[in-house]
Amino acid sequence: MVLTPKKLPRIDLTRWVLLGFLIIQGIATVAIAGPATGSDGDQDYWQALTHTHYIQEGSKGPIIYDFYDPNCPYCHEIYTWLQNPIHNKQIQVRFITVGFLTPSSAGKAAAILSAKDPLAALKLNENKFSTKGGPEGGIDPAPVAVLNKMSVVLNFNASLLVNKEAEVLGIPGASVPFLVYRQDGRIRYVPGLPDNKQWSEIIHAQ
Repeated sequence: MVLTPKKLPRIDLTRWVLLGFLIIQGIATVAIAGPATGSDGDQDYWQALTHTHYIQEGSKGPIIYDFYDPNCPYCHEIYTWLQNPIHNKQIQVRFITVGFLTPSSAGKAAAILSAKDPLAALKLNENKFSTKGGPEGGIDPAPVAVLNKMSVVLNFNASLLVNKEAEVLGIPGASVPFLVYRQDGRIRYVPGLPDNKQWSEIIHAQ
């Protein structure tokens, strides 16, 4: 059965319109997650993620890494999904900040990472996230001097994202959101929004 646009939920239309816009801009954003993949030889990558300037939320449960852009609506959706399992102490999430989707993304990423309380800054960005007039995180971009100071961190975070996605997905460029977790001793990757099976694996990661 083929659904007409009138039968599609509003959020799905928003996703596809935004996806088309980002592709036109030459930025690949995955709206629907592909299969989770992994290999036994990816422990070095997992170790490298511990050296990123991540922002941790939660203190108990398995670790989930989440690459996100402050202006990414799909990243915002995943952030919202993750709040319940974090608060229920099922998982702990390490948010890895990148900034490339829109002209203000890098400045907002720098503002979050350079804040006295990066987690509070991240929450401010997400709690005030707006889709009116285009997706936009709620935090103000950092001044140019702060952005320049944080560029090394942002570039390092982006390099881990781009290189792994090229290997796992076979696509050039960077795509967010991108989740990394361990299940049964193997590293798993989810580009975009998790499906039901992947979501169950994430909140029961080992």
